Amino acid sequence: MRLLRFYRSSVGKKAVVGVTGAIMIGFLLLHAYGNLHAYFGAEEINDYSYWLRSFASHLFGYGGFLWIVRVIVGGALVLHVVTIFLLIRQNRRARPVGYRKKSRRHRTIVGLTMLISGLLILTFVVLHILQFTSGTLQPTPFYEKDGMGIVYINLYEAFQVWWIALCYVTAVALVCFHIYHGAWSFFQTLGYNNADRNNFFRGIAVALSLGLFLSFASVPVLFWSGVMPTPASVPASSSNAPQQVDAPTATNHLTIVSERGR
Repeated sequence: MRLLRFYRSSVGKKAVVGVTGAIMIGFLLLHAYGNLHAYFGAEEINDYSYWLRSFASHLFGYGGFLWIVRVIVGGALVLHVVTIFLLIRQNRRARPVGYRKKSRRHRTIVGLTMLISGLLILTFVVLHILQFTSGTLQPTPFYEKDGMGIVYINLYEAFQVWWIALCYVTAVALVCFHIYHGAWSFFQTLGYNNADRNNFFRGIAVALSLGLFLSFASVPVLFWSGVMPTPASVPASSSNAPQQVDAPTATNHLTIVSERGR
């Protein structure tokens, strides 16, 4: 059980935190790329959503590959949070008696901040999936076609509500703060903590976290502020039950709303 022995060590836990963090950052970069399709109108992001679900469908079935990715990323997130908790506890036990109080206090605050932010991010991810993927959580109407949520109209409906948009932007800010500190710590773990290179790697961490924040936060802000086009057809609804939408399309999938100004 070499892997287990390696994981039990401080170095092993730091490696797991770094690898799982890299997996999640990679997913976030791809997710941000997908979100930015909303800039080009309803048809663009709805078609992209259909492509994601149909990718490799001959091997995994419709939507199968996407769920495999979700399971991998979700598992990485849980392992990431648990390992950080174990690492904090291990480091606390290993401290020498004469450890400087100031350094100990600083490390404790940073470690607890990362742990708490990780737990909050995990909660946000669960709520995000329940609202925009499964439609289980419905503070606003959830529209679907053929058992699949219609991305643009659901984003439009959700981000017309100010507190949903604010919660989303706040959660994204928390994620990006976590990424900044995590990326910077990862470079230090790899041994790149050198005065000649610190500014360069810190700049990478800042650029990565800031770029992700702007990519994710801009979508709810633009929807809420009215910059994004109104869906061509918003079906009337008297409840928050999932709404089945029938609309013919040339490609027989999701393209049911088109770009139109307010």
